[in-house]
Amino acid sequence: MGIFTDEFDLAGYVEQQAMKIEDLQNRELFRNIIGDMFSQLYQHMYAEYHGLEQRMLAELPRPVEAPDIMTGLCRRRDYDQTDKELYPMDAADLLEKKIPAADVLAHLQEGKAYALFPVFFAGETAQLQTILQQRRKFSGTVKSDYSEVSAAFELRPCRRYLQQMEELYGVTGQNGLPWRSVLAPYLYKFAEVWITSLDGWEDDQAVERVTIDYAEYRDVIHEDMVPLWNIQPWQAHTSCYPEPCMDRTSYEHRLYASQFPDASQYLLDQSAAEVRNVRWQGKDLVITCDQQEAADWSLLRFYPVNGAEKYGYRVYGNQHNQSFARNLLESYGQRIKTRTEVERFLRSFVCMRDFSLQDVRLRKTAGRADTYSTDAFIDYEFRTGSREYTLELDFRAGQEDYRNMDVISFLVTNLQHYFPEYECAGRLV
Repeated sequence: MGIFTDEFDLAGYVEQQAMKIEDLQNRELFRNIIGDMFSQLYQHMYAEYHGLEQRMLAELPRPVEAPDIMTGLCRRRDYDQTDKELYPMDAADLLEKKIPAADVLAHLQEGKAYALFPVFFAGETAQLQTILQQRRKFSGTVKSDYSEVSAAFELRPCRRYLQQMEELYGVTGQNGLPWRSVLAPYLYKFAEVWITSLDGWEDDQAVERVTIDYAEYRDVIHEDMVPLWNIQPWQAHTSCYPEPCMDRTSYEHRLYASQFPDASQYLLDQSAAEVRNVRWQGKDLVITCDQQEAADWSLLRFYPVNGAEKYGYRVYGNQHNQSFARNLLESYGQRIKTRTEVERFLRSFVCMRDFSLQDVRLRKTAGRADTYSTDAFIDYEFRTGSREYTLELDFRAGQEDYRNMDVISFLVTNLQHYFPEYECAGRLV
């Protein structure tokens, strides 16, 4: 931490040093000289330093990019529906899950399993993937008002939350913005519980409770968990009569700033109209499309999130610090050529504060890679996939956490975009 950062407390530092002086007269003299005279000098130097920093940033404007995406997690009973920062990715997760016994029996009689509800795995993502690949079976019971029967269950992949995140790729493209990888560790740790057999159940009985014995995983598999993010659907209407463009086939729809509350960012969501351009003029949103009449528009509102933790779980985001070097890299497509530049790029991400880069090396034969691609859904049409060398990165975490590998995977995925000729792989050491 530098002395010209907002985290540095000069008054607290002076008081701490003063208490180390045993002589009371010298302690008082120290406070008078350092506390009064030096504090004024410090404030002057602080203002000059940040002024220089702002002038440097102004020489290279901040690249236009998609809003920050924040993700979190909570127990269903803990969620505050008046929250103005984080929202359920699926609003139905806040409702009590009703299991239709007739549908369950119909599927089982046809030899098919039936999806019940998602569960959260509070462990390593690689361990969860192993369980899913093994098609691990779990025993349990299904209880009605007057009976309880045994049943068998299985964990299968849960894709619906990841699909919501992946749909943002098309949204950013429609808004003319480059894609930003999303840091969402919790989404990779959800699985779906499927019931595969049920003994002696009658379809006219209502399911009161399902109890599953997760065996050795009972402490890490949690039900009734709700993934959260800082995105909420938003509706807006064309504010005035659409203006025809010169081609006579397109129309400009202007949405006035009064429809967009401050302190948030907005992106146009998927639309039935053929959208040709989306741009902001001041605080007005202008949409060029083939829609001739005024229309209602579906947007996504991105809320700012204050604080690193909420509902007892850490909040993760893909935000990064602004710097002259980062803006230069993004604006002019500068290539990363040295280890120092690799480390500087990684440290520009806020989530890197919990890690240190121990080593970077280029190897002909790939070693053990613990990371996965958080952008695996993107189809790189013009990459052959036959990379001869692997760029390996060793990270050290400040503390043990079952989400560490997911964060490192996010960092390595971002670095991979700058090294298409190599296979980037990371691991914890």
